[in-house]
Amino acid sequence: MKRIPPAFYMTVLLMVICSFFVEDYFSVENFSMILRQAAPLLAVACGQTLIVLMQGTDLSLGSIVSVVCVLWIWLLNQGIPLWLAVLAVLAASALCGTMNGVIAAKGFLPVFIVTLGTQNIFKSFALLLSGNQTIYYRHPIFRFIAKGTFLGLTWSTWVSFLCFGITLFLLRNTRFGMRIKGLGGNPESLSLSGASISLNQILAFTYAGFMAGIGGLLLCCRIESGNPNAGSGMEFNAIAAVLLGGTSMREGKGGVGGTIMGILLIQVLKTGLTQIGISSIYQNAIIGTVVLAAIILDAVFRNRTEVA
Repeated sequence: MKRIPPAFYMTVLLMVICSFFVEDYFSVENFSMILRQAAPLLAVACGQTLIVLMQGTDLSLGSIVSVVCVLWIWLLNQGIPLWLAVLAVLAASALCGTMNGVIAAKGFLPVFIVTLGTQNIFKSFALLLSGNQTIYYRHPIFRFIAKGTFLGLTWSTWVSFLCFGITLFLLRNTRFGMRIKGLGGNPESLSLSGASISLNQILAFTYAGFMAGIGGLLLCCRIESGNPNAGSGMEFNAIAAVLLGGTSMREGKGGVGGTIMGILLIQVLKTGLTQIGISSIYQNAIIGTVVLAAIILDAVFRNRTEVA
């Protein structure tokens, strides 16, 4: 039987606490809003899960989200057809991920250092392209994806669920997924099996960049603008969600199934604090404290299980 991550219990506890302060907290409309706001982060976290499974953290994903937001709006303002602009920004985001993978894999450099550098490169590109200001473009598709519903959930939520489903399938049912876990758990055995370590690393980073691109499109539809700072901090929330979901950076254990619980914990906490009326000054401190507590609990439970 798989161990349920502490994020699950903490999410349930927070929802119960919020229900005492917020009227109709357990309504369908409120849950739909929580899932809609979590959609971009879920897409980004799907890609981040693969990187964490390889014992790394991609610090550039938030900047890729910002690039996508700005580039999409910029292309539309240049008269580029919508479908072509979407393909262009998704290709650009995948290319950014490939760039990370090639530098890390072929240069034998720490992922943390590589993505810390490219984070600033991508962010600078977004700032230059937008002129360091928010750019706008009005299109009905934005509101349709962000607010249009199907079976009670917005289309952005369904897109993020699709990203989750694809990632879950890749990790559980493909050789690529098994090799990604092998890179984190036992890279020596993977190398002896004949699989290319560098190729799989590059593919994982490309996939993470592509997922960040989808997250950027969803976020752009929600804010209806291209903000060069739109993705700031998203990479850290994605890392926190993956760790909260029980994915280990040491052994290649875990998966995207737990990541979605980490996403819900972060978003339920954010939404609940806002609805209760907690000042934004204190929100980050409270969220950081809860996330840290959940990660510590997960580490304690994991160590006890290993000892047993």
